[in-house]
Amino acid sequence: MSQDAVVVRYAHKRYSKSQKPILDGLNMTVPRGSIYGLLGASGCGKTTLLSCVVGIRKLDHGEIWVLGGKPGQTNSGIPGPRVGYMPQEISLVKEFSVIGALYYFGRINGLEDNIIDDRFAFFSELLNLPPRDRLVKHLSGGQQRRVSFAAALIHKPELLILDEPTVGLDPILREKIWDFLVKITKEEGTAVVITTHYIEEAKLANRIGLLRCGQLLAETTPNVLLTKFQCTTLEEAFLVLSQKQMENQNKAVPEIGNGSVEDVDEVTTNSVSTSQNDLCASTNCIVHSEKQLLDSQYTEKSYSRFCSPICGKIFRALLTKNILQFIRDPGGILFAFVFPIVQVTLFFYSIGLDPKDVVMAVVNDEAGHCNYGKNLGSIIYTPDDGSCDYIDISCRFLHGFNESIMQKKYFSTIEEARLSIKHGEAAGMMHYEQNFSRALQSRRDNFNTVTEEEIVSGEIHITLDMGDRQIGLFLQKALYERFIRIHEDIISNCNISRKFSNLPLVLEKPIFGKLDQTYTDFVAPGFIITIAFFLATAVSSSIIIADRAEGVWDRSLVQGVATAEILFSHILTQFLMIIIQVTVVLCISFLQFQLPCKGSITAVIVLVLLTGICGMCYGFLISVLCTNHTMANFISTGSFYPIILLCGTIWPTEGMPTYLRYLSFSLPTTIPSISLRSILAKGYPITDIEVYSGFLIALGWTLAFVICCLIGLRSKAV
Repeated sequence: MSQDAVVVRYAHKRYSKSQKPILDGLNMTVPRGSIYGLLGASGCGKTTLLSCVVGIRKLDHGEIWVLGGKPGQTNSGIPGPRVGYMPQEISLVKEFSVIGALYYFGRINGLEDNIIDDRFAFFSELLNLPPRDRLVKHLSGGQQRRVSFAAALIHKPELLILDEPTVGLDPILREKIWDFLVKITKEEGTAVVITTHYIEEAKLANRIGLLRCGQLLAETTPNVLLTKFQCTTLEEAFLVLSQKQMENQNKAVPEIGNGSVEDVDEVTTNSVSTSQNDLCASTNCIVHSEKQLLDSQYTEKSYSRFCSPICGKIFRALLTKNILQFIRDPGGILFAFVFPIVQVTLFFYSIGLDPKDVVMAVVNDEAGHCNYGKNLGSIIYTPDDGSCDYIDISCRFLHGFNESIMQKKYFSTIEEARLSIKHGEAAGMMHYEQNFSRALQSRRDNFNTVTEEEIVSGEIHITLDMGDRQIGLFLQKALYERFIRIHEDIISNCNISRKFSNLPLVLEKPIFGKLDQTYTDFVAPGFIITIAFFLATAVSSSIIIADRAEGVWDRSLVQGVATAEILFSHILTQFLMIIIQVTVVLCISFLQFQLPCKGSITAVIVLVLLTGICGMCYGFLISVLCTNHTMANFISTGSFYPIILLCGTIWPTEGMPTYLRYLSFSLPTTIPSISLRSILAKGYPITDIEVYSGFLIALGWTLAFVICCLIGLRSKAV
């Protein structure tokens, strides 16, 4: 038993209760220093069995011992550098060069770079590898598979797991690979478990296992199997065993234990009358003794996972991988540098500025078009001469507007002007009656005796298209301010204080901000927080999914890399990108668009960085929980609008119902947005609760996301 590299006893595995078991009471033994050929059709459970052997997945029931230890347990060394694993997929980082791929797998297995260079030279000759600097994504499928094979062997493992390594290779190279495998099993005592589509090439294996429907139909040497069933090919023998299993579908087909002809005969002929329970009972003492022996070996040999120098190599290898993936991906670089610039620039140019070129319909029954020196109405418009009287007020009112803000379109009748609003040609209408100025003068001079008719005639009748509320409100404010200025000028000419025309409501200088504060100043803090959060989320939400899709994730885990190490290496790499993005966002905001900041710029930088880190961890959580990019995109984009609508960026949280306000305050961007606004507009220090609460919220959500990521990664390792 001590000579066995892999021992599997009564392995059961299914992915859901509604499906048939993938592994159904399987027993398998792989001796050290031998080649074990695992044969079976697609979907029979080969890959699942191998993933359980290397510790990626766990059995529902049963026992596995690998190199004297149980995979996944502390100090077992499995997963770890004692195993070399080549999965069915290529499972290489596409942005790696050929030598870069070998550097990565060599470093995570603790090799020095000079040793990796020597091994590369050896495998380059053996496998005819492509040039060392060529990128993996530019290689053919066969070339990629050769690099993947070399990566599995780079560190000379004790156990080699190869899942269909020779697919797509030419016969000469396939023969060289088999010769090499035979050599390392004899000279180095390496145990090799290999699956293959080419059943006949398994004749070179020391032992083969025929797997079908989750059970081994036979486990013996190729020659014994051919002799027993009097077949000329292994494919014929496999067919015979499959037919016998189908004849006994309700009976268990146990293994061929010792590889003898008698064993084969006994198993295939007695399986009809032997139930699984009887088989388990008859072999219970054997399995118990095997378990005791292997457990004792496992206890005596303590294979510590990695010492700290190797841990450092692993982390450096992971960081190198992440950085190379980033810098060799033009789309990633474009997103990191250009996208923030575009977003911030569009925001400051499109949000909060006064509307321009707003068309206003005008019906002036008093003075027509108000042309200089032209009598087109009831009066001739002349420039203001400083008179104290109300003369041609309608023309003075219209003439003072900035043409870039409001374009006046004159109509002869009210009906025509209203029709232009209905057709979307104008945003509103102003109507001046024929005796507007005279009525306004009478309203001032004869306020005790003024008639209702004179009051109505002295009014500017305004009709607005409030379907566009922001334009309507802007016009209301502009028209009101314009009339107040004209009225102030007139009463000033009458030697009356300009304040006389104002309402008895005085807005003093604000404690914070200014009276003419723009909407941009209000929205900017929330926008900066939100863009920092979701830029990081957008990138990180696909990283772990991409690693899994490429197969690099599982392959790294087999070599002993911990999920936490992978996660934190990505966090560190993405943190560097967040620094770039935050720097771009803040530089454009403060330097280019002169966003005011009355508080500490250091506090601003730290708060925005913390929010970016929080968004990054949120993206990683999405990446952990989702199985594909589509689902991750749905969640990340689907959460964008609720968060931006509820975080108080577009509208104050005070306008929400009470229950919705509590939900808003629980989001990761609401309190940080308020904190940033307090720093920028109020100059609050970090010791103020309105500021440091934002820091605490960002840190709290970040910690919660990281913990959930680790829990999610652990729960998926089944």
